[in-house]
Amino acid sequence: MAITFQNYNWETKTYVAETKYIGRVLKTWRNNSYQLMSDVWGSADCALVLDENNEPKSYTYQVYGDCCDPNQPRSTAEVDATEEVRQLYKDWLVKTEYSRLLDQATARVNTIEKGCIARVTKGRNAQGTVGKVVVMMDALYGMGYRASREKKLAIATSDIQYDKPLSNGKVVKAYKDVVWVWARNCRREDVAEINQHMLWLEAEERVVRMIAA
Repeated sequence: MAITFQNYNWETKTYVAETKYIGRVLKTWRNNSYQLMSDVWGSADCALVLDENNEPKSYTYQVYGDCCDPNQPRSTAEVDATEEVRQLYKDWLVKTEYSRLLDQATARVNTIEKGCIARVTKGRNAQGTVGKVVVMMDALYGMGYRASREKKLAIATSDIQYDKPLSNGKVVKAYKDVVWVWARNCRREDVAEINQHMLWLEAEERVVRMIAA
């Protein structure tokens, strides 16, 4: 049956039924917190369909409330998605979840952290320098009310270390040759390879659990 909309025709001043998305309705539900106007609330019947581009889209096909036309025929919807449509929807969910997981993994492996290898790619100082991040700290960037707290790095340009006495009397090993730069001006060099196959399997598993819930 799909979704049968009741559209108002201003010329004939009557409602005309229009049926769409035959075999493509995946889900229907009632929204009891539907905003009819800025300060008027009611209820609405909604449906999830797979559109012509094989992408999921939500439709509100019937609303209920004091400001609604009492003479309007009721729009209806029925879940009638075919197995092919359900598979296409599942494929879309997996692809979307995989893309999200890949974005997260890409951001994670490119994140600069203490101990990684970084390259200075821009800024006023030390452009082109490559080395190990030996110190990572928060510092004020800019001056006055425009100042912001950002990450600053000490990048070692050699492996030479020395004994550095601290104010508490302890002595620690510190790198002799370092450059101080803002993290925003650096790029991580030792980027780990992402196992995209495992990400795809994880996306499929998550979608299966979501559909079953």
